[in-house]
Amino acid sequence: MNDHDFHFRVRQHLNTSTRQLSPSISIRLHQSRQKALEHQKLSVRRFSMAGIGGVMTEYILPRGKTVLAMLAVVLAALGTGFLGDLLRTADMEEVDSALLADDLPIDAYLDRGFDAWVQHNSPD
Repeated sequence: MNDHDFHFRVRQHLNTSTRQLSPSISIRLHQSRQKALEHQKLSVRRFSMAGIGGVMTEYILPRGKTVLAMLAVVLAALGTGFLGDLLRTADMEEVDSALLADDLPIDAYLDRGFDAWVQHNSPD
């Protein structure tokens, strides 16, 4: 006999036994059961999603303000880095344009001392 058969037989035996009880006892048992159910605390699981939806409903949505603040900080950091790169590139373009607009021969740019001369004579 497996568990399913055993449970079925116990349930059948209890159902037959309750039919033999007097109505007053049945009413008292029903009232006691209702009172016990009112005091019982059940954790009811709500409908949940799997995968990314589950992560969203369980972790991200309850902590929405914190997640939004962290996202804003990350975006600000990335934006600052991107803006810094753009400014550095613009400065390098300006220096390159000034050097290329000058009347120096091409061989001067290939000279090893030219780089040291530019660094020494730059208007910093």
